[in-house]
Amino acid sequence: MKKLAIAVAVLLALSATEVVAQRGPVIDVHLHSYTGVPPGIQADWANRPEARALVAPTNAEDHLRATLAEMDRNNVVLAVVSGPEASLRAWHEAAPGRFIGGASLGDDGLPEHSVDSLRVLVEAGTVGVLGELGLQYFGIAPDDVRLTPYYDYLEASGVPLALHTGLGPPGGPHTFAPAFRVTLGRPTLFEPVIASRPGLRAYLMHAGWPYLDETTAMMYIYPNLYADIGVLAWVLPREAFYNALRELVDAGLGDRLLFGTDQMFWPGALTIAIETVEAAPFLSDEQERAILYDNAARFLNLSEEQIAVHHGR
Repeated sequence: MKKLAIAVAVLLALSATEVVAQRGPVIDVHLHSYTGVPPGIQADWANRPEARALVAPTNAEDHLRATLAEMDRNNVVLAVVSGPEASLRAWHEAAPGRFIGGASLGDDGLPEHSVDSLRVLVEAGTVGVLGELGLQYFGIAPDDVRLTPYYDYLEASGVPLALHTGLGPPGGPHTFAPAFRVTLGRPTLFEPVIASRPGLRAYLMHAGWPYLDETTAMMYIYPNLYADIGVLAWVLPREAFYNALRELVDAGLGDRLLFGTDQMFWPGALTIAIETVEAAPFLSDEQERAILYDNAARFLNLSEEQIAVHHGR
């Protein structure tokens, strides 16, 4: 209650610009870039009225500009953005040093690039993460043998993996993803992969919700496994998100939870998600900063120099 009262007082006393100045740096490990954006669509499937009110920009260029504006507004100093190679290059060019590229999937549900091509992109700095791997949307399990060369490369190179887990937009199997199956989002399906690769660094996107018992078990057994909160912070009803976050924190996993929005077509989701985390009444200041920045800085192996720059030192 004391933390919440202080936050309310600060919000009432300061302008929006000053509030951001009071906020520490934020890392978002779950953004998306596109070569095309369906204009004007809304997240009408979300369970938060402020999320349902978000409207997509008119094109990919406006989407990039709006995302950068939201990042600046909320002191998001670094983000992992996944998307087609062409869009990753555009985002790197627009804001050098602000993004880590995430190599995404092709039309067949497998990674867009071969392992050799991925290696070249990593060495060039275009890509730093494999994912989002939204295998579930294509009816593909995480331990599919066709992914073995990629997992082997990731373990050997130290490049992290970002794996979609949990659910997706309602109605997906009847609209845009006919092969999607709920059961393919279970975090334990990833166990054969990580059990045989102790050096693999990975995070479960959306924290595997609603399979939080599986997420907790997996993260307890495999110390290299992290989880991002994904859409939970802006799509779920606030109390449902807080229940999930509290469960993970109470299980002792607060030092491996990453902030990630999965903003998709709606850059405004960044603001909703960050403010929701900051208002969580059960988080200490240290736990809040860990989720919003510190855990990701450690997971991404940021240097002391990079961290100092992010903190304005």
